[in-house]
Amino acid sequence: MNKMTVSAAMILTIAAGSTMAENLPLNFDNTSRAGDTLQMQFETIAGGGAAGRVNVGGNNLQAGHIVHTIMSGAQAGSPFSTFCVELGQNIGNGVLTYGIVDLTDAPMPGPTYGQFVADSVSAVLANALAMGWIDARLQADTGQENYLGRMGAIQAAIWEAVGGDVQIGSPGTSLFVFDAYNELMDSQSFDASSRMTGLRALVNPTRQDMLYVVPLPPAAFAGAGLLAACFGVRILRRR
Repeated sequence: MNKMTVSAAMILTIAAGSTMAENLPLNFDNTSRAGDTLQMQFETIAGGGAAGRVNVGGNNLQAGHIVHTIMSGAQAGSPFSTFCVELGQNIGNGVLTYGIVDLTDAPMPGPTYGQFVADSVSAVLANALAMGWIDARLQADTGQENYLGRMGAIQAAIWEAVGGDVQIGSPGTSLFVFDAYNELMDSQSFDASSRMTGLRALVNPTRQDMLYVVPLPPAAFAGAGLLAACFGVRILRRR
C-alpha cells in the first residue's frame, strides 16, 4: 500500500468516526445527548402576522421559523429557531422543558414516527441545507431572498412528511410559500436519500414537538482537520 493509499484510508477512517460520533453521548454543552432535556421559551413565528400560511386539512396554519430562547445549559439566553414536527398539539407559552430524543421516537405522545418518516423529514432539511436556505443547526439568514416563504415551505414539507394533509395548491396557502415549496420539492433536484446530520426531536407531552440538531464536539472537527492536513502534505510529497 503506497503513501497515498494509506492517507486516503486514514481520511475514510476519520470520516466514519465523525459519523459514529454523532451517535455517542455528546454532552459538552449539557444539552446534546438523546435522553437529556432542554428548556426553551417560545417567542414568535418569524415574520409575525406576515408569516406564510399553509392549508393543512382545511385549516390555514401559520408556517415558518419558530423562534425560541434557550433557557438552560451552556446556550441559555441564546435565540434558537426551529420547525415543528407535530400537528396534534399547540405551541406553549412560558418556559417549557423538552426531552431530546431520536426523531424516530417522536412525537410525544405517540404513536411514534419510525424510521421512514424520520428519514423523510431529514431529507427535507438536508435539501434545504444544500440550497443554502438554512444552516446545519436549522438557523437561517433572515435577509435571504423570500426568507418567510422558504421557511414556510420547509415547514409545509415537514408537515407533509409526518402525514399532514398539506394542500399546497389551496388558496389558503400563501403564494410566496407555494413558490418556495415547488422550488424545494422539485422532483428534478430533490435528493430523497440526503440526510441532516445529528437531527433529533424536542418532545413535550402537552405541547408541539420541535426539531433540534445535536452538535458534534469541537474535538471531532479538530481531528478531522488535522488528518485532512496530513493527507494534503503526503500528496504534495508524492508529487
